[in-house]
Amino acid sequence: MARSGRVLCLVAAVAAVLHASWTFVPGPLRRQAVPLAASAAVLAPLPAFADGVDAAAKKLADASYPMVKAVDWATTDVLDKYMAKVPTTKEFSKAILDLSVSLDPKLVKDAVAAHKKAVDAMGPDFVTPLKNHEEVTVALAKMFAAAPKDKIKAVFDATPSVKDLNAAWYAQMPKADADATFVAFKELAEAVKAAPVTQVAPVAAPSMDGPIGMAAKKLADASYPMIKSLDWAGTGVLDKYVAKTPATKESIAAFLDAGLAMDPKLIQGATQAHLDALKEVDGKLVTSLKGHEEVTVAIAKLIASAPPATIKKVFDTVPNIQGLNADWFATMPMTDAIKSYQAFLETATAVAAAKR
Repeated sequence: MARSGRVLCLVAAVAAVLHASWTFVPGPLRRQAVPLAASAAVLAPLPAFADGVDAAAKKLADASYPMVKAVDWATTDVLDKYMAKVPTTKEFSKAILDLSVSLDPKLVKDAVAAHKKAVDAMGPDFVTPLKNHEEVTVALAKMFAAAPKDKIKAVFDATPSVKDLNAAWYAQMPKADADATFVAFKELAEAVKAAPVTQVAPVAAPSMDGPIGMAAKKLADASYPMIKSLDWAGTGVLDKYVAKTPATKESIAAFLDAGLAMDPKLIQGATQAHLDALKEVDGKLVTSLKGHEEVTVAIAKLIASAPPATIKKVFDTVPNIQGLNADWFATMPMTDAIKSYQAFLETATAVAAAKR
């Protein structure tokens, strides 16, 4: 169940944030975010804090750009090996989701939009121009600056084998560039620590009512035997796919477009559904049937909030999707797979009908 959260565009956006802008930063810097309580007293000078975060983020972008240019972001061998070999944990999944539901939806959308512009401008090596790298870094810094600092720290503290990941990144980076990035990151960390927190109103998981809710619940019930048969802490099929399949500009752009088109409240609601389901997972990170139903309904309603053509483009541009599906089906009992497929078609029909 836990890795199904990667389907969510909000969580995907946060993953992209961690991938593109933080993973190459020294380990000690990942621990700079210290809890800071928001209060009325710090809200008054908000523009000053914003200017400080902007300037520090731009400085970090400029300092880190030589390292960004040195990486082939289409394959990122270090990160791919890490994802394939290091099992996820309940603590890490909870920390990511806990942070996600606390992020300001407007700032999340701004960060996703900045990523989309950067993707549109990037070359074949997946490196975007400096101007776009600056815009992405500033957008991410603002997003994190407004978030509860203890929840940011919790993500870094819960990341499995983060020291090994950092060491592997450092082994391929010029020391002078890494040192310059370290200094700039410290300045940004101080600006982020000083920034006030934006309180985000909680959004409940979507209800199971309506045609989409009923169809998605049926899909959840049909697929649950397959869900229970997998160890979601180490999904070999998906991990191998991620490690061996290079990203494409088209698929990344399609994912970002879908995220921008979705209802922000439904994104929050779907993330909350995953967080609720995570409370009931077992040792294989499988949640209860009720939790699986709530997650499936939330995702179905989230997808239904975006234009059908936008969603279709995601599926059309995912590299080697046929191979991934074939590998998944090879691990599943045929009877369960057929029942799930039939229920999936009913859900797809309900989602399509909602757009007419």
